[in-house]
Amino acid sequence: MTVDRQIRDVAGGEPAAGRRLGRPAPLAERVVKALQEDVETGRLAAGDRLPTEPGLAASFGVSRTVIREAVSRLRADGILVSRQGAGVFVSDAPLQRSFRIRDEEVTSGPAPREIFELRLCLEVEGAALAAVRRTDADLEALAHWLEEMDRTKHGADFGVAADIEFHRTVAAASGNGKVADFQRYLSVLLRQSVSVARGNTLKQPALVDRVIDEHRRIHRAIAGESAAAAREAMRRHLLAAARRLGLLDEAEAARLR
Repeated sequence: MTVDRQIRDVAGGEPAAGRRLGRPAPLAERVVKALQEDVETGRLAAGDRLPTEPGLAASFGVSRTVIREAVSRLRADGILVSRQGAGVFVSDAPLQRSFRIRDEEVTSGPAPREIFELRLCLEVEGAALAAVRRTDADLEALAHWLEEMDRTKHGADFGVAADIEFHRTVAAASGNGKVADFQRYLSVLLRQSVSVARGNTLKQPALVDRVIDEHRRIHRAIAGESAAAAREAMRRHLLAAARRLGLLDEAEAARLR
């Protein structure tokens, strides 16, 4: 059913008129988050029509350009849909949208640390599964990417491509298609952070081989079919990488081991 209703204020359930946004985050991103929350809490239901662009701009105290950008992002995520001549509506299944980490989040705010913590949750258990389920072909692929990391460590990309493929191969060896799919998704984002970490490592040449050795330990644990050892090797590697990126200090990394 089509309903043209006002967005309600998140805190008190009142209409969003006069709702103002501060400046800590880009305005369009803040509008996106506010509208997402309205959908997730049911203040905007599936099939509801949003207020007009001028109405939203007045409601949030931002320009129509900001509203256009926010609505465009939510359409791309499948939360909103546009209907010719009728307006913008909440999609029929807004909460079934695809998970997304935006490019601008990768290097700013809390997201780099959050992405690392997400990797910690995913890859540690993924390595344990790989130790139990890996095939001989998986081990050969891991050995290949280890060799590539060593061969290209002083090349144009400092071995980053081989590093990423090593982690993707571990995920594939887990035998869980969803783990592998999500690792492929993350790998697009990881290229930048791995490059930064590798650049930091190259400032201390002795660390380059240590990083590769961290991957060798993961390979040996998976080859040895030890889930516990694979967890430990992957956890130690990721925590060390987080320190190289400046996402964790030594004390916190120690507590997470």
